[in-house]
Amino acid sequence: MHIKKRNVPKEIVNAKKIKYKQKIDLSMPEKNNGITLIALVLTIAIIIILSTITINVVLGDDGLLEQVLKTRNRTSNTISNEEASMNIELQKYANTMAEESEIPDPVITFKPQETPEPESGGSEFTMTYGVIEIKWLDETSYNVSNTPNPPKIKQNLPEGTKMELVKYDEASQEWVSGIEYSYEEGTGIEDNNQSKWANAKVTIDEVESYFVWIPRYAYRIVYFRDEPSKNEYKTGAITEEEAIEQGKLVGYSDSRGIVTADGKRVDSVTSESNTTHTMVSEDYFMAHPAFTKDIDNGGWSEELEGIWIGKYEAARSNATETSGGSGTIIKVQPGAQSFTGGKIGDMYTYAREYSQENLKSHMLKNSEWGAVAYLTESTYGRNGTEIEYNGTMITGGGTEKTYIENAGQSSTGNVYGIYDLRGGATEYVVGYYDGGSTLANGSSFVDNLVAGYSTAYSGTDSIMSYRYGDATFETSGWHSDASLFVNSSYPFFLRGGGYFSDNLLIGVFCYSIDDGNGRNNRSFRIAIIV
Repeated sequence: MHIKKRNVPKEIVNAKKIKYKQKIDLSMPEKNNGITLIALVLTIAIIIILSTITINVVLGDDGLLEQVLKTRNRTSNTISNEEASMNIELQKYANTMAEESEIPDPVITFKPQETPEPESGGSEFTMTYGVIEIKWLDETSYNVSNTPNPPKIKQNLPEGTKMELVKYDEASQEWVSGIEYSYEEGTGIEDNNQSKWANAKVTIDEVESYFVWIPRYAYRIVYFRDEPSKNEYKTGAITEEEAIEQGKLVGYSDSRGIVTADGKRVDSVTSESNTTHTMVSEDYFMAHPAFTKDIDNGGWSEELEGIWIGKYEAARSNATETSGGSGTIIKVQPGAQSFTGGKIGDMYTYAREYSQENLKSHMLKNSEWGAVAYLTESTYGRNGTEIEYNGTMITGGGTEKTYIENAGQSSTGNVYGIYDLRGGATEYVVGYYDGGSTLANGSSFVDNLVAGYSTAYSGTDSIMSYRYGDATFETSGWHSDASLFVNSSYPFFLRGGGYFSDNLLIGVFCYSIDDGNGRNNRSFRIAIIV
């Protein structure tokens, strides 16, 4: 039913409203669209209570915000724990080693400084009977440390690539995941086979390769009149000062250059490399250039804590002890025929392709060979004992497990060292005379220079053109190793000597030359940086 709205005069409506208001009981609250003071107070109180509760729930102890932050932190920690755990374990191991050997924390007692320019007038002396002395450097600094830098492992690599520290399990004769290393110093003149240099395994698409850690260090070379004088010094029968007084210590190669026992520069052997370098201690030790930003002398575009060196010569991924295999994918394992046949420029490319983007893989430089040679010769390596000879083209000197029996061929005299440094295939390194006539064989690095990945020599005279730390002129003739410096026709360096040399004139201090062409007895070694 439709109800028709009746129009009521406005005056009547207003009059009725007035009468109604007059009849209202004053004891009852007035009904209107606003609020009373009491209601306002109650409302504010309720709001405050609710706000307090909300703040406590959100911001209070164990509140929502704290829970969110905890969840985020747990997630962040989970992501970083894998990387951090290895560093923690390494630190624990380093601390344990320091406690067991009672080695104090590194103490810096000398601030690295510019070496005073030595006085001229020194006379030439024989450099055949030398002792290489090593001091560890802390992290990427030039500060001397009591302990070497621990090995660096790169985590969070792309799928299919993994790097881990490994130790040797004698029971299974296998390398297993774990931490075991020591850089122990030998004494006297006996062979030191107690050092266990750190080892790592890199797996790329299921192909395993092994590398050995060379920590950042400084060095100097002390030269003696003859072998007996050198041995007296090494056994502690005479001090450095006594050896000088008796004419048994004839000179040094240190941060001053090559100088006589009384510190005078030998001008006849002063080259562009043989100039003053930063001294890291009172006795003129200098940082080895392979770890520094000294690119001209074999360094890098950054300071390094250390370098991972291929434990064996490079081999093709499918090579065996009876076959060189095929393809260009590299593995670094024992019991495989060395990777031969390519030009030096091709070898450089293959080494970079191994894992350049992730691990800065590269073909070993002359300076890096020198860094290995000096540490091997030092008290932290073989303590002056020449490493044994690999008379085969097989990495490690024989079938897969033969390297265990051939531990004398390694830089430590045990399975933890670097192999194939004497014999095996002769190894090309990335060092060359920049005026050579056959440089096209190395065009991949000669024509496409990448800072730090190659070293150019500006001359052909070993005295005037060598680079300090490269194990050429400074150690020429040591252990009767051959010494042939690059020239125009043969501008590329070879290191170590090959098995075909019948154990003559070859060794870690051997340097010879080639035109860079591909031959079936020329190989190479790779290194990585993390």
